[in-house]
Amino acid sequence: MIYRDFIENDIVIFGLYGAVGGLCDCGDAECKAVLKHPIASNWQHSPLWSDEQLEVMEEMGQLETGYGVLTDGLLVIDVDERNGGAKSYDALLEAVPQIAGAGLVVKTGSGGLSKHLYFSLEDAVALVQNLKDYPGIDFKSTGYVVGPGSLHESGNRYKVLAGSPFDIEKAPAALLDLLKKPDRHRASVNGVSVDVSDDDLKGMLAAIPNLTDTDYETYIRIGMAIHLVTSGEGYSLWADWASKGDKYDPKDMGKKWHSFGKSANPVTFGTLAHYAEEAGWVAPVDFSSELQFDAPEACGLETKGIDLLRPPGFVGKITKWINDRNRHPREHLAVAAALASISSVAGMRYVDPLDGITPNLFLFGVSGSATGKESVLKSYQEILKAAGVVAAAHGAFKSEQEIYRNLTRHQAALYTIDELGETLGKIANARAKGTAAYLEGIIGTLMSLYSKANSFAMITGDLKEEIRQALTKDLSGVQKRVDGNEPFDGDEMKLESLKRQVGNIDKGIEKPYLCIFGLTTPERFSDLMDFDMATNGFMGRSLIFREREDNPKSKPRNKIQKEPIPNDMAAALMQLYAPGHSELFERVECVGEQVDVPTRDDAKEKLDEIEHAFYEMAEKAKNQTGLTAIPRRGYEQVAKVSMILAIPGGLRTVEHVMWAYALVKRDVDEKMKLAYSNSATDKQDALASMVMSHVTDEHGETIGRLRSKCRSYRKEDVDKVVDKLVENSFLRFEETSAGKGRTTKKYFAVSV
Repeated sequence: MIYRDFIENDIVIFGLYGAVGGLCDCGDAECKAVLKHPIASNWQHSPLWSDEQLEVMEEMGQLETGYGVLTDGLLVIDVDERNGGAKSYDALLEAVPQIAGAGLVVKTGSGGLSKHLYFSLEDAVALVQNLKDYPGIDFKSTGYVVGPGSLHESGNRYKVLAGSPFDIEKAPAALLDLLKKPDRHRASVNGVSVDVSDDDLKGMLAAIPNLTDTDYETYIRIGMAIHLVTSGEGYSLWADWASKGDKYDPKDMGKKWHSFGKSANPVTFGTLAHYAEEAGWVAPVDFSSELQFDAPEACGLETKGIDLLRPPGFVGKITKWINDRNRHPREHLAVAAALASISSVAGMRYVDPLDGITPNLFLFGVSGSATGKESVLKSYQEILKAAGVVAAAHGAFKSEQEIYRNLTRHQAALYTIDELGETLGKIANARAKGTAAYLEGIIGTLMSLYSKANSFAMITGDLKEEIRQALTKDLSGVQKRVDGNEPFDGDEMKLESLKRQVGNIDKGIEKPYLCIFGLTTPERFSDLMDFDMATNGFMGRSLIFREREDNPKSKPRNKIQKEPIPNDMAAALMQLYAPGHSELFERVECVGEQVDVPTRDDAKEKLDEIEHAFYEMAEKAKNQTGLTAIPRRGYEQVAKVSMILAIPGGLRTVEHVMWAYALVKRDVDEKMKLAYSNSATDKQDALASMVMSHVTDEHGETIGRLRSKCRSYRKEDVDKVVDKLVENSFLRFEETSAGKGRTTKKYFAVSV
């Protein structure tokens, strides 16, 4: 099987269940997808696997009988001879002769003239899956196909007839013209493809109020989302909506629209859909793929298929940039640095209205000496510099008083420590021996400040007066420049900040934002992670990223990127820190008003499940190891990490929550073991599931009742999915008397 060739060509694959005695290994004796059933329930979100991950999958036998090829970015012509596809293919070949030049052609396991022809798609275009003039042919640009080399139920293998994954070329324009859905755009909501028309977008915008108090960030995000969905062709849609509000400036609209196309961190359709749904709009369901309705999994916390080396969204882009610059693969550390980057750059500006949690983190990278961890730290420091917050970065802890002083010079104190293990070791020794008193209070100070990022940190009387004098002196100098009409750039903002700090000094330091990103060696880390260190708060609050390979192979020199941070990424980081500003501020602090990061309802439900899961884990730990504090903090870490992932796009989704949960669950598991040793799915299928939940083989519902019970979906979408469920023998209908000579149609589940 050639699944590695697909991966090397940036095409995603995933494992399929095997079969024994003609029955699928999934355990369902009635499974109709024998040798075609994905092992992972969330196969749509499968990543590009690393060599290490592939080896694990191979050892577990996940690829032994076959694999699926995700058609995201592909168009696969699926010719099924049994349903007339061979004859239709001849007709299609006459209409579009260019398809004969497909870069990869695979004979399917069903035999005969059945085959798959692979093409690539440059743009996310909305395409139909079937054409009535060509029965027996599916045109797959969503979902998946079974990959070459895989076993078919017939006993045959899918066999390459011509080409390879490296030879796949663009789909012929003539074929795309046949398949394009009129006036529709392909977008994604929570990882699921949807096709929306201009009328859909108009309906969404009509639902979203554009009032006097509509904030500027919402105004811009809506424009960015429309630009992305329409590939830059929907200016009139945004302009028409914008013109109804007081922020509309026709002279500036075109310039803004043009800049959206250059954004390194585009706002997606999901954000636009969130605003519209809040205002009562209902998202459409994409019916271009086949119905894959199945029973839901018993466990709602399945994490198979989640790649912890490739975070979603902008954090993933930063991770890749860091990875590309490393001579030695340090992928776990790159993820830590990327999370630290968004936390440090944007965290002061954003708040979580759901739980009141702030996105400041303690991140602990563990990697062997001389393995390239210094390169990761250097890239992280470059990111802080590009964003304009490097003035708040510090390379060591000197004393608890120095930490407080740093937090008065800047709202943030961003610690980047190359040998954090050594520092913590010195602190532990000082506490144990009673020496170096200035070090003893550091751990307690760090833990206290960690939870004060959205409140006040109390300080001692002497330090309070020292800070008051320093602030008053700064305030006097700035006030003098402003009064003399000779202010520096940013002086007016700084003046207001200083007045507020002086006025609040008796309460303590306002909203101190403390982040730590440190590195150490495995040996030092193992020594530190004893029972006390794991439960006293510091390590329990830290996320640990371990590189297991202590002898990583160097990349070829031509594969190592040496360029500085790209301009578009730097611009995106600056916008996350100080939106609308190009100048750098002398004091690193929250610029402008803090912004809420909203959470989708389904993501809220997932967070509730996760909180309960960590509670159960803590209950077990309480009786077994006493390490209750570690899982107790699991939910807070998931909330922080998922918030960081959501900040660039402005909306927390299930994808963010589940990636964060997988990361934190791994972290909790590893910390507990080490410490103790030392001491929708697709929307179509989601709607189908909802419909089926309201009927049994004995209890039926009318279409009107089903529409009412599924009112979170469009009425026409409910009608369509009901028709598909009937077509696929999941539902049956009966005509029953409604009185006075009238009849009504009720739908029942088909008994198995």
